[in-house]
Amino acid sequence: MTDFLFSIPTDVLRAALVCVSSEETRYYLRGVHVEPDADDVVLVSTDGHRLFCGRCPLPPAGAITPAKPFIVPTDAIKKALTGYKGLAIQLERTGDVWTLGDVTFKPVDGTFPDWRRVAPTQQTIFKDLGKIAQFNPAYVADMGKVAKAVAPTTRGAVALPIIHHMGSGPAFVTFPGREDLFGLLMPMRGEMRDKSDLGFLRDHLTQRKADALVDAAKRA
Repeated sequence: MTDFLFSIPTDVLRAALVCVSSEETRYYLRGVHVEPDADDVVLVSTDGHRLFCGRCPLPPAGAITPAKPFIVPTDAIKKALTGYKGLAIQLERTGDVWTLGDVTFKPVDGTFPDWRRVAPTQQTIFKDLGKIAQFNPAYVADMGKVAKAVAPTTRGAVALPIIHHMGSGPAFVTFPGREDLFGLLMPMRGEMRDKSDLGFLRDHLTQRKADALVDAAKRA
């Protein structure tokens, strides 16, 4: 007897793969967290530096859906999606047998962290929205990969993700045309201490100023 049956949009699942962890010691982050909600099913992935969250609508009334959250391992997702062209892929459990598409797997034996604790609240958004932060360029590029997976294109160009700076707090990342998902980026902690941190740029600008004074003197 089938315990649950649910179809996941493949674009959302591919986007979630971007933010899964690859650390062996953090095994509970090496997969996509599937969490039933009141109106839909939430897919979450994170490595502690960036986070992806997408919502999928519940199936029609009478369909069988999961009752408790679980984690689908990364390897099973990659294998199931390799060469797969469908717009959605079926996730199913019958007794102790779990399948994603035609791939059988076992959920990750671990507890996914409470991702809502790091998400911005209305209070922090009101207080910190617009405060500038610095980000690891590789993680910013990863949000571009998410956009490529899920965002609609305009004249062949992918709509770029929008990073809403939140100072020292996680930055909220949105994707034009997709209100059903978002990302989070953890800021870098380093800040420029003084003008000496400008290094070469400071010296370059100083030399340009000196050259300009010499040119002005020659023209006088």
